[in-house]
Formats: sequence, structure tokens, C-alpha cells
Amino acid sequence: MRRLLPDPAPTSVSAQLGTYEPAAQAPEGRPFVAMNFAATLDGRATIDGVSGPIGSETDTEMLVGLRTRFDAVMIGAGTKRVEGYEKVSRRLIVVESGPEGRVDLPALLRELRDEGIRALLCEGGPTLHGALQTEGLVDELFLTIAPKLSGGEGPRILEGSLPGIVDFELAWLLESDGELFARYRRA
Repeated sequence: MRRLLPDPAPTSVSAQLGTYEPAAQAPEGRPFVAMNFAATLDGRATIDGVSGPIGSETDTEMLVGLRTRFDAVMIGAGTKRVEGYEKVSRRLIVVESGPEGRVDLPALLRELRDEGIRALLCEGGPTLHGALQTEGLVDELFLTIAPKLSGGEGPRILEGSLPGIVDFELAWLLESDGELFARYRRA
């Protein structure tokens, strides 16, 4: 693995995440929230309905490494139904973010902070990502771009409308075997 930006140099997942402390960045009244997604070159967040075929072993290493830096993991109910999530080493929070039963995300995040959760990693799905972005609750986005084309239909990393453009800035960019690992901060 090599770091492309900033300061190009060889690196590893553990070295890159070694000093990453999202809990120290928690805003007042809610946890620090980071999204984590993998996508194909043509922008799909799933292949045949699941995300597993998109990433590599390095992507899995990044996912597992990220989880160790956060107090809890949040997923949407649809992601839970499709992907499983039986073996998560952190507290798992499953929410309904679709139109049939949308959770009050700001209230939920306040409750989680009151329970001591200072850093929350959200792993999807795209509807939950859209709902969190709409509320302005996403602080960072980790995006793996796999060197694959899937074609056909499938969700992107964010589904739904936003009230406007949400700007992010690139914090770092890594590369391993043609796969890109980007970390974006909300501008």
C-alpha cells in the first residue's frame, strides 16, 4: 500500500489508522459520524445486491481497522437484511431510514452521545447515508474505489435527494493493487 496524498510514501492500513482518533473530534451533543463505503468504477455500491464482491482483502482490512477506532457501528435495516452482520466487534445499531419508518436521526445521535458513544461508524446503506447527509450529520466519508465495472442496476453510495450540494475535502488517498482508499472530511 502506498499513500498518494498527502506526503507520498509507503504505508499500511495499521500505520494510516494508528493515529486516527475520531472520538476526539466529536461535536457537542452527538457522536462524530463517519461513513464507510466501497464502490465500483461505475459508481455502484452493490453487485448482485450485496457489497461484498466489490472490495478486496485490503478493503476488508481497512473496514476492520476502522471499526476498532469507533465506539459503535450503525447500519440500515435493509443492509442488515441483505448483508447479515453477525460478527461485529462493536455495538451494532440498526435503524430504519426508509420512508416506511424513518428514525429521528438527530434525536438518536443525541441519545447515543448521552450513552457515551463519541464516535460512530456508519456502513450504510445508501438510503441511511442520504438521510444522514440530509440532516448534516456526516463528518467524514471513507470511500474505497474498486477497479471493477459492474454495469446494470444497483444503488450508489447515496440514494435520495439532498437539500443542496455537500462539499468535502480530501484528507488522504491511498492505493493498493489499483484500488483507491480515500478519506474525505466535510468542508
